[in-house]
Amino acid sequence: MKEGMETPSERKARNSQLGAGLIKAFHHIVSTLRIHKDNNQLIRESVTKFNAILAEISGGNDFIIKIWRGRFYLQGEKLLYQRETFHIINELEDYFSQRGIVGLSFHAEYADAMPEDFLAFTRILAESVKYDDPRAWLDEQLVSRRFSWVDLSLDHEENTQKADARRKEKARYAYFQALNTVKEVAIKSSKGLAGVRKARRLAQTLVDLIQEDKSLLLGMATIRRYDDYTYNHSVNVALLATCLGRYIGLSEIYLEHLTVCGLFHDLGKVEVPKEILLKQGRLNEEEWHDMRKHPLVGVRQILHLHAPHALRSRIILGPFEHHLNIDLSGYPRTHFMKKLSLMGKILRIADVYEALTADRVYRPRAFTPDEALRRMWSEAGKSFDPLLLKSFINMMGIYPVGSFVELDTGEIGLVMEYTDASDRSLPLVALLVDDGKGGLTRGETVNLATQDEDGNSPLRKIVTGIPPARLGIQPAHFLLQGTAAS
Repeated sequence: MKEGMETPSERKARNSQLGAGLIKAFHHIVSTLRIHKDNNQLIRESVTKFNAILAEISGGNDFIIKIWRGRFYLQGEKLLYQRETFHIINELEDYFSQRGIVGLSFHAEYADAMPEDFLAFTRILAESVKYDDPRAWLDEQLVSRRFSWVDLSLDHEENTQKADARRKEKARYAYFQALNTVKEVAIKSSKGLAGVRKARRLAQTLVDLIQEDKSLLLGMATIRRYDDYTYNHSVNVALLATCLGRYIGLSEIYLEHLTVCGLFHDLGKVEVPKEILLKQGRLNEEEWHDMRKHPLVGVRQILHLHAPHALRSRIILGPFEHHLNIDLSGYPRTHFMKKLSLMGKILRIADVYEALTADRVYRPRAFTPDEALRRMWSEAGKSFDPLLLKSFINMMGIYPVGSFVELDTGEIGLVMEYTDASDRSLPLVALLVDDGKGGLTRGETVNLATQDEDGNSPLRKIVTGIPPARLGIQPAHFLLQGTAAS
């Protein structure tokens, strides 16, 4: 990378910082206008700051500010949650709601507007609540005063819901396409007929979706299809591994290769007898011998894929290494390796986490996600790279997306996402309520970061995780649809 060029993560962090400054400046303007005149020095300074930040963050182009469900969106990108802006966001959400709007759209010609014009605009925003229909009055004022450089944003919830539904449908389609592709490659690879073109296209789609909405893809990784567990497991591992790769800042091409690796990491299991894969109880020594061969068999299958040599060389190490611990114990035993590849370390973490949180025939129940993370952390430095595992736990949160949880109020909820990048203990939780038919349906979504009237303790706290089998439902059902389940 050339000196002085920003990485995507650096650019995102900078824009987030600028966005927070923009929101603070706007909040200060509308607050101080209530008690000061336009020529007040504090107001003038806030307008100058607002204009400077807007010019930098927009690059002189149109710029849209919207607020929905307690979160700001700048140019469609969700502004990272910050504790110091929490009260500002709540106040501005009420401010916009009282005026029948959900945000503002600044056009490029705003750069030619005078500070006095912007102050006049904020004045009419303030005055609009005196009228029976604030929104209609504001529309009239924008036309009569010729404020052509700004528009009022409407129907954000409807548009956001439509975009959200399209994204979920795209993710659902990509997931099951990936499932079918892994199955197809597994069947054809033993005959030397399998290619990777479809898998690469799917990998690119999944990488794009992860860039757009990581929480959705982490939720997809909770899908369990017990009739196709090996293939289902492979897709889930691919999603978890790629989310971790993105979290630590790997390039898009590396993420694509990592996704393909995840999809094919258990390819060698096609030659393991089903009675061994599905056996209840411990495997005997002969059965373990057959099971431990699958990474090497997988390498052979990948070598036979119809794919460019360069691609095969990049996706072969991860599947070979995914049962090797960081101290090189595990299997297959090797004397030529001194350390694991980055891809192997990532797949090791994703593979174990997915296996621990899935129902398996050889144990009474699956681990809840938080139990799995605690168990894995106890083996950091031996089984897993400690820095990568720490990143994985930070990414997932104490109660990962898709966790069923019991709250101290007695309510049951589903962890939807974390709004604060720094605090991974206070997620958004969708409450699950009785649907009157013996099942559960999704109720309101609550932010566990919301504090009591004294600003001290959260209104609700998580008491414990709940195994999905106890509720008889899959998390992905609610994450994707938000409908009742029984």
